[in-house]
Amino acid sequence: MRILLLTAKLSPAAGGPAVSVPHMAHGIDPLDGIAVDVMGTLDPADPEAAAAWGPRVHAFPVVAPAALQRAPQMAPALDRLAPDIVDVQGLWTWASRVSYAHFRRHGRPYVVTPRGMLDPWARRNSRWKKRLFGAFVETTHLRHAHCLRATAEMEAQHLRELGLAAPIAIVPNGITLPDLEPRPANGRNRALFVSRLHPKKGIDHLLHAWAALEPRFPDWDLIIAGIDENGHEEEMKRLAARLGLRRVSFPGAVHGAEKERLFRSADLFVLPTHAENFGLVVAEALAQEVPVITTRNAPWQGLVDHGAGWWIPLEQAVLEATMGEAMARPAAELHAMGARGRAWMHRDFGWDRIAEQMRDVYLWAANGGIPPETVHL
Repeated sequence: MRILLLTAKLSPAAGGPAVSVPHMAHGIDPLDGIAVDVMGTLDPADPEAAAAWGPRVHAFPVVAPAALQRAPQMAPALDRLAPDIVDVQGLWTWASRVSYAHFRRHGRPYVVTPRGMLDPWARRNSRWKKRLFGAFVETTHLRHAHCLRATAEMEAQHLRELGLAAPIAIVPNGITLPDLEPRPANGRNRALFVSRLHPKKGIDHLLHAWAALEPRFPDWDLIIAGIDENGHEEEMKRLAARLGLRRVSFPGAVHGAEKERLFRSADLFVLPTHAENFGLVVAEALAQEVPVITTRNAPWQGLVDHGAGWWIPLEQAVLEATMGEAMARPAAELHAMGARGRAWMHRDFGWDRIAEQMRDVYLWAANGGIPPETVHL
């Protein structure tokens, strides 16, 4: 069986998909009778990055306007590849149009993985593009999908609220547990944010909370790392300056070993997000034994259930109080919470398990029969 993971930009700038899609491709491909290809568009700023996205990668240049990621070579390449099933990663892109056109020509089944792009917060943003694609492509594309894939119950509920009737497979993203390096001993504590620097992520809430906490905790620093989107990093730096913050740093985008070292150096991870379908950075923090504070706009109630962090409403006073509570705890207690989080990731989010679950979804979507237990009709 040939599976195609069809996505937009094959670049680290893609955020969470730049981690989860390659791991899924490499996780499923070795399974018996399976071959996985990845198809997407080249990032002109980093074209070599595409090769790491899967065991077999098909990458194409885009033409103007760049915002739509239009790649005319993609459709004929998809026809030549002729996969048994396509999994479209994300929405509002050229890949959606290509996928639906391929279905119209050949009738082959496809899965859509919205990646949080249909949650209420996301639907209120980039409206011109979403209306354009919604009217002409995306609505029809979603309604003809043989299966939708959500990474959590919360995302599945958002899909049903939109009236989408297709079966929904609820399968989380996986996490690769890194070997743990010794914690750096620099005599200071670190609160860490790592994600795209985007209004959705609630960095302004984090900075306002830090303004109240910084004088109370002189041995703590705040690090805000990630890829800048549309100048939001400079906006947040200006906010930090207006608030008079002295122990906040913005190291920019981090990847690979540098990102792992940054997580390992942290004592607390904070993601005060407005919306996440999954929030892979939460899993990455826990995999490095870092306890997490995130909001109820992300599907991480298990932080409380497993004693690995805090799951809070996105309210300024609550965020400030929760961060203060966490920062006041002894380092050994925070590390113990992080260790419980890592054990949870190992048990429930390992890629071996996730790859087998997704293989079963693809086999069922392509061939029919009894749906696997992850599929909700």
